[in-house]
Amino acid sequence: MAKVLSGWKARRYAVALLNTSIKANTLDLVESEVKALAEMLSHSPQLVKFLSQPLVPFSEKERRMRQWLENRISPITLNFLLTIVKHKRIEAFDQIIRIFTELVREYRGETVAEVISAVPLTDTEREMAIQRLQEITGKKVLLNEKVDPSIIGGMLIIVGDKLLDLSLKGHLERIREQLRQVFVATGE
Repeated sequence: MAKVLSGWKARRYAVALLNTSIKANTLDLVESEVKALAEMLSHSPQLVKFLSQPLVPFSEKERRMRQWLENRISPITLNFLLTIVKHKRIEAFDQIIRIFTELVREYRGETVAEVISAVPLTDTEREMAIQRLQEITGKKVLLNEKVDPSIIGGMLIIVGDKLLDLSLKGHLERIREQLRQVFVATGE
């Protein structure tokens, strides 16, 4: 699914799905269903090809999707998928769902923090990081943990477009830069 929609077009579909799901009080269900559909489509290039095929009439695509998915997913999710296919946007499904997921997190007051550490975090470190980040952001924090031994020690924390470098490698690089500035200023 390589097709990319302009940001506002993809966002329009995502916002419509969010609003419909909230009004129907089915946000959790719809979120899990569209994520499962995105996973299924990412592993089914033939299905994506069929759904994006201009020579196959929409009525045939709709008939088959209803046959496959009716009573397996909610009417909201099925209608959303049908709308995406009807408007020839199936190849941008992943992009729309990524934006939808961001909107859902925003609606719930959640944010994702990427934590990169030299070794896996202990439960205590994880809880302390979550607690401190929740205090700073004022939102519920979901951690996405990665291990990168090259940072030597400490951690890097990325929340949105902000980076907090608490790594030993970063600290050493800042010291090196300060020393370089001192030597440049003294002419050595």
